[in-house]
Amino acid sequence: MEGPERIVEEAIGELRPSEEERLEALRIFEEVKGVVESSLRIPYDFTVELHGSVAKGTELRGAVDLDVFLLVRYEGISREWLEREVVRPLFGVLKGLYRGTKLKYATHPYIHIDLGRYEVDVVPAYWARDVSEARTAVDRTPFHTRYVLSRLAEKGRDEVRLLKAFFKSIGVYGAEIKVEGFSGYLTELLVIKYGSFLDALRSIARWRFGEVVVVEGGSVEAVSEHPRGLSRVPLTVPDPVDPRRNAASAVCAESLARAVLASTVFLQRPSREMLLSGTGTPRPGDVESSRRLVVESGREAVGMLFRLSGEVVPDVLWGRLRSIAKSLMSSLERAGFTVVSYSMWSDELSEAVILATVLPRELPPFEVHAGPPLGRTDDIESFVSKYYSGRESLGPYVSPAGRIFTLRRRRHARPHQVLEAYAESLERGEGVSVSGVLKNLDEVCEYVRSRGAPELLAAFRRMAALELV
Repeated sequence: MEGPERIVEEAIGELRPSEEERLEALRIFEEVKGVVESSLRIPYDFTVELHGSVAKGTELRGAVDLDVFLLVRYEGISREWLEREVVRPLFGVLKGLYRGTKLKYATHPYIHIDLGRYEVDVVPAYWARDVSEARTAVDRTPFHTRYVLSRLAEKGRDEVRLLKAFFKSIGVYGAEIKVEGFSGYLTELLVIKYGSFLDALRSIARWRFGEVVVVEGGSVEAVSEHPRGLSRVPLTVPDPVDPRRNAASAVCAESLARAVLASTVFLQRPSREMLLSGTGTPRPGDVESSRRLVVESGREAVGMLFRLSGEVVPDVLWGRLRSIAKSLMSSLERAGFTVVSYSMWSDELSEAVILATVLPRELPPFEVHAGPPLGRTDDIESFVSKYYSGRESLGPYVSPAGRIFTLRRRRHARPHQVLEAYAESLERGEGVSVSGVLKNLDEVCEYVRSRGAPELLAAFRRMAALELV
């Protein structure tokens, strides 16, 4: 087995973008900047700057995306004003020049340009001269760029690339709701804190829920005054640029745990796959092989299908799917099943699915139901009245330990029955509605196979094999 140092050394060369990539990215920035500067007509000072990973020199080969920030110095700035006076006029101009131009929405409306090998986001924001003037998370971005540039040398940028690639491979890279993981800025802060990729992994492997990591220039005092408190969030990394903000606020408990487990695995059994599998097309895997693993482990697979209507904002879609998935998994657990793994997928246009594997495939028709303890006479009388000689129950009876129980018929002995009952109770959300239930492993496999989407195939493979990458 190769040591981690050898694998890391070889991977850096594959993760660092070529000089040609960087020069082309900078050329595209200058071109878009010129279009924005010559087209925008507003009576306020503004500047166009490059931010994000390209500006900081931490971008990955083959994933060179540009964040073009349009900073406007206008005290009356608002989301509505930006969309009306800035975004929509620029959208019309850029759409005429670049075919892959779309209007998108997050905390701010922004313009996305797909140029094939390169993607560009034109993001409007308030031009804050000091971080105390920042009104939104987007407004802080220029200060983040300057902080990172002041503390990362060339070697440090390569270490960031390694950690980004690692997080991508295990599915926890990105602060968006779809992922709820580690943002690019947070990844850079961790390298600034720990010094290298491997040292970061050694520290992450020791993290626990509620971990607090203070980076140079950061302070835990301001964040500790947050209403949620430090102990109630998975990870706290006070932003050294704005200590009132937790730079790790997007990281959910699942992403934290995946990072801890994957760090431990990589340090014990280092592999190129854990560094490089997230930088290209997802490794799809064979549906039949995945099916065999689910069968051999005694699990069942089920799924809930959704229809999307209208233009659903991705953050709204994934927020809705996450909320449903969490509630659905709880329903399965309450019914007596153990949820082993789950996954979500959507084409973000017309359909989405939540998949799960559970144990066992089928529960016994009856379940043990505990009665009240001795001494609670009224409760015992009610228990006997409800369950004695009932058609849906056996007993009541007394256990060897002297407790009163009954055997009652289960409402749901198969996992798909839980999904069907849940689907009936689910209200239609914003542009998202239930369109069906995949009742068993065969139906899940057929659905995954028929869609053929690499991301869905990879998700099913990971779910079946319980793999980290």
